[in-house]
Amino acid sequence: MTDLDTNEPIRGPEAVRKSLIEAAVQLMAMRSPRQISGRELAKHAGVNYGLIHHYFGSKDAVFAEAVAVATEEMGERWDSDGILPVNTSDDAASYRTFAKLELDEVRSPMTDLIHRIVRGQATATGRAEDDPELLAQVALCAAVQFGWGAFEEEIVTGLQEFGVDRDALREKVSELSMRLGEG
Repeated sequence: MTDLDTNEPIRGPEAVRKSLIEAAVQLMAMRSPRQISGRELAKHAGVNYGLIHHYFGSKDAVFAEAVAVATEEMGERWDSDGILPVNTSDDAASYRTFAKLELDEVRSPMTDLIHRIVRGQATATGRAEDDPELLAQVALCAAVQFGWGAFEEEIVTGLQEFGVDRDALREKVSELSMRLGEG
């Protein structure tokens, strides 16, 4: 099999693992993991189907690793920025994935991510982790983030008859979200 972007063969354990994880993230942004076959995942990753089992044991393990990687990357950005998650477009694919996992009744990483955000915000702002104002700010920002990420396409489609420009709307929603995070 080959890398779909370069037409070069994907070689080596790390390259194969990375390609499968990236493909899983991309596919989960469109559909629930339950609706994605192992063969489709392998084809999208540009690798042989048997490599899923060789490196991960199952397609579910690939999806679990993809969610863990996406969650960690989001958490690292929020930790380093010391702010609430208010950018409405950077992590949209991950938010859609989390929503699909929630609907599938599969434990999503949202709970752990919310805990991480609360701890990070408490440290960054010098407040207690049980501060009601802090918890309300985190809840509101998380609702905006996850809601926008999960339903951006539907929201934009619903506003098209009013002449909405997707990029301008994203920018304005991000701006308004920042105000929510400032409390």
